[in-house]
Amino acid sequence: MRIEKGIGLFLIYLLISFPLFYFVYKFGDPEPLAHDFFQYYKLYYHMDVFNTISPHNMRLVGAWFVHLFYKLNLFYDTETAFDKYYQQWGFLKQVYFDAVFFNFICVASTATLIFKLIYEELRQVVLSFIGGVLYLLGFGTLFYHLMPLTDAFSTLLFVAGFFAYRIQSYSIMLVLGLLIFQREYLLLVFGLLACVDLIKLRQRYYLTVLSGSVFCFIVYYMLRATVFYNPALAWQAKPGFMWDSLVHLRFVNGVYFKQLALTLNLFVLYFGVVLLKLRKKILIDKLDLLKIVLLFVQANFLAISGGHGNNVGRYFYLVVPYVIYCLVMEVVPFFRDTLNHSEHGGEAGRRATGFG
Repeated sequence: MRIEKGIGLFLIYLLISFPLFYFVYKFGDPEPLAHDFFQYYKLYYHMDVFNTISPHNMRLVGAWFVHLFYKLNLFYDTETAFDKYYQQWGFLKQVYFDAVFFNFICVASTATLIFKLIYEELRQVVLSFIGGVLYLLGFGTLFYHLMPLTDAFSTLLFVAGFFAYRIQSYSIMLVLGLLIFQREYLLLVFGLLACVDLIKLRQRYYLTVLSGSVFCFIVYYMLRATVFYNPALAWQAKPGFMWDSLVHLRFVNGVYFKQLALTLNLFVLYFGVVLLKLRKKILIDKLDLLKIVLLFVQANFLAISGGHGNNVGRYFYLVVPYVIYCLVMEVVPFFRDTLNHSEHGGEAGRRATGFG
């Protein structure tokens, strides 16, 4: 995909998602859904690392861009639901705008990369474009990624890393390094993906990615316990607390499952397609299915053991580009009469014809 076409596609996704951006800026209230914003505010405003609680104080890469936007005085002023936080507690609306605006750019960029990821596999414009649109329509895009948190940039890094992973590029190592200072959970995600592929395919690349993921996570853990240490949430990373949370399932209740179900529209859609194909006796990609199930189990395990309450759906949504990628790959056989199979090669060709 040429640069000019990529820019054009980015602008299209930007226009499609603009109403979502404006809705969040105009009517969004960070307290119910995104109360972590008030911790990130210290980073967004003046990169105050040591007065921000851990692990929030290690989400530095995306926060630096928001801080840069603030320094560049990017701001559109209008009456918003956020005004009360300035009037009562002095939180600047410009910082809120810059965080939402940066996430808006990240969301459009992620949709663009999802298009590229699918297009490189299928060489099919319509399905690739639908893949990007599905991300914009996902529950978490509006309620998590466009809110003034760090999730949108984390998912952008994930899809960039996954694109490198699919073509077995060692540029993924750069992404893994950045994730130390953006979202440690995704290091575990790449580690899990690489572990499954290493067992199945036994290629050195996957061993390298697995080793890199483990190494970067160890670096993250050491930095959190030393340079970035803050006692506020230190208990979340203690083995004793994690074990006790798993044994007693203290955070698992009816609200946990209800909140989780609300965030899984694309996940449910993927499994619906898989079940439909099984009913019609069309082959599915069992390896991708296994990975998605394991990622879902991993997200629940980490949310419960770490005492993250009802946030499991939010965490799992960080890897939703992979769910979308697998979903589009699975629906290809239903469109095979309209696809040009001569353009498909290797794994993509086998998937397009239902063999894989």
